[in-house]
Amino acid sequence: MKRVIAALVAMSLLSSVQAGDYQVEYRSQAHKEYCMKDSEPAGLNIKGWESNSYPLGNGYFGVNFFGGVNQELFQFSEPSVFGHAKVRTTHYLAFSSAIELLLETDHTSDSDYSRSLDLMQGIGRTSYKSRGITFHREILTSYPDNCFAVRLTADKGQQITFRLNAKHSYPGEDRAVKAEVEDDVVILTGIPEPTKTIYQARIAVEIEGGTRNVSSSNGEGVIDVKAADAATVYVTIGTNYRQEPKTFLTSPGFRSKDKGDGIPAEWLDKSKKIEGNPLPAKAIKERLAKARQKGWEALKKQHLDDFQSIMERCRIDLDGVMPERSTREVRKMKGEIDKEARYLKELFFQYGRYLLLSCSRPGTPPANLQGTWNWKKGAPWTGGYWLNINFQMNYWPTFITNLPELIVPYYDLLKAMRPRHEVIAREFAKERYNKDLKDVWTVGHATHAYDAATITGHGGMGGGPFTLMALWDWYLYTGDRAVLERIWPFLIASSRFMAETMEEQDDGKILCSPSYSPELKAPKGVKNAKGTAYDQQLAYEGHVMTLTAARILGKQDPLIAKIKDHLPRLDPVMIGKHETGNYIKEFREEKAYHGSTHRHMSQLVGLTPGSVIFQKPEWIKAAQTTLNLRGIGWMIGWGLSHRANAWARLYDGDRSLEMLDYLLYKKKSNNLWGRPFQIDANFGATSGIAEMLLQSHIMTALPEEKESLSFQDMNFTIHILPALPQAWKNGSFKGMRARGGFEVGAVWENGKLKSVDIKSLNGNPCIIRYGEKTVALKIKKGETKTLLSKDLL
Repeated sequence: MKRVIAALVAMSLLSSVQAGDYQVEYRSQAHKEYCMKDSEPAGLNIKGWESNSYPLGNGYFGVNFFGGVNQELFQFSEPSVFGHAKVRTTHYLAFSSAIELLLETDHTSDSDYSRSLDLMQGIGRTSYKSRGITFHREILTSYPDNCFAVRLTADKGQQITFRLNAKHSYPGEDRAVKAEVEDDVVILTGIPEPTKTIYQARIAVEIEGGTRNVSSSNGEGVIDVKAADAATVYVTIGTNYRQEPKTFLTSPGFRSKDKGDGIPAEWLDKSKKIEGNPLPAKAIKERLAKARQKGWEALKKQHLDDFQSIMERCRIDLDGVMPERSTREVRKMKGEIDKEARYLKELFFQYGRYLLLSCSRPGTPPANLQGTWNWKKGAPWTGGYWLNINFQMNYWPTFITNLPELIVPYYDLLKAMRPRHEVIAREFAKERYNKDLKDVWTVGHATHAYDAATITGHGGMGGGPFTLMALWDWYLYTGDRAVLERIWPFLIASSRFMAETMEEQDDGKILCSPSYSPELKAPKGVKNAKGTAYDQQLAYEGHVMTLTAARILGKQDPLIAKIKDHLPRLDPVMIGKHETGNYIKEFREEKAYHGSTHRHMSQLVGLTPGSVIFQKPEWIKAAQTTLNLRGIGWMIGWGLSHRANAWARLYDGDRSLEMLDYLLYKKKSNNLWGRPFQIDANFGATSGIAEMLLQSHIMTALPEEKESLSFQDMNFTIHILPALPQAWKNGSFKGMRARGGFEVGAVWENGKLKSVDIKSLNGNPCIIRYGEKTVALKIKKGETKTLLSKDLL
């Protein structure tokens, strides 16, 4: 902790250095493969899907493959296919599996079985030997062509014989389905209740040699292939769902309690949420035709050009060695083979990037709680966008790991929901405070593709600024003024909602009332809590974003004076006493530490992803005590990822690594998904690893004497290896991004920095920090400067 406090002081002790124009020679990591692999198929059941199947996706849809020999399953999820689900007496709408392709052969695996998922290529592979013949399957989901394809080959001619059964998931269970054949194409069309959203999938098989027969009956399609030299299966899918304001503004909200077993009566009427939306059948048909005409090789090349170009932007090397053994076996060998254990961390880092790239692309829906993958009739937590940390965590690795365009679906969803969220803000203000407010915006936490909910105790008043932090980062990492103009209406409306609903207290403090801390009840005897750490810290973070944006854009609004007045009176960090040291209170009214080892750490939102806690050394020290008190406990995956990020922000890499190890070896499955599956743990883990190696969340004070402010005035601090654990003695990274518009690479040996590259994307000045030493740099736009260890020691 002394190191943390001293480092903050050292930020003001700046020195200049003339950096050379040469670049770091990185370790030979460009040729290292990152593959999930297994020596056996996944079971064809929910447990096998959740723990062992491998996911592919292009944002438009997701596919899981199991790697079976005589039976292979390709299970498709389309993120707007929602259906009726029920827990006890509560009916609700939830993300549902769409279709399944079951590929049947008469093979038995004699030897040489392997199943893999290449994270840098976005390609799945299965191979095995049967009756002396080696069979291969290669699988991809193309974003450029918006289609799925699997190529089947053998090392001997005329050996590709199979039956492909194309069927709906959960037919007849509140879902009308049909299958038909058009020429040589199987068409599956389904209408789940109660949304009545129509989905359609088109499936075709191209063969080289052999014969093919296509048929349908009883809601299923069948494609029989015999004695082909090779075959390629193509699938395109789409729905008539539209992510637009009407979808969220139109009732009902699809949640109801029922005394019997039937669906609530109001669900029987056709939903108006998608009424009038035509099924894009022509587009689905044309995509399939174009993919078939293009052929496997061209389709694969375009997919690789797209996917690899993004994945290869950023790599880390922790001196790990790619193991010969399967991923499941490496997980079992915890700590026994250090180089393989370090490789597993590298793999885990890239897996989070891979998953986000596979479920969040411009023009597609954003990543939900299950990413875009689900085989259940109703996904847990509805497969929604939970806005009290989970949805936000999904996007924590976006900018730092060089995936900036993946924030577009996040913004697009908020834009589509904005009219509904404005209604929520106005209704909440009218109901709770009897105020008629205009131009206000907020969010509730329980959101999914068809509904946006109001504020509850699970979310809190601070949900709005919390959700906007990712968009604010969009500007901070890029310096794109157009981005800031796009998000300004959200910022000012969010700050207006907070400022107009918070109440001045007798002591002059401005507090949220009522106030909540997500998913944690107030201490016994406390009703209508005021000013929780969660709400107050996020109000502070939100007002800082708004005030800074206003200065950059030159915005004049009467609200600005009010939030300037409120800012120093928000009291965002409250200190409590504990026998182990002062800690940060979650509830203002608590008399002793409250929350035990609860998964949420809402009182530390100003530590990560915010930064208000860094304003005072005593707050930083109290945050450390709070983290120790929260411990590991009965964590689900995302809670451990959150802790890994928090310890990294406190520059304690060993504790961050402890959280990651617990997550990898205790809470992850063989496919490195969590148990139960919720994808934010993967994204948070990637962010945590990145923050151990590079941070840029602390800025020097902005010059208040200037009425206007430019991006160049912000003078960002880039901290190199801020939380390097002892176990990662040697390594390198390249292509990571820092706030202020920088791309950074570094090499270290024996735990000491050897060299660092800084490429400026905007021409901003910056401060490079290593340990307690800081160096000021000015780099022209597009140029790269290199510092050696002697410059930073």
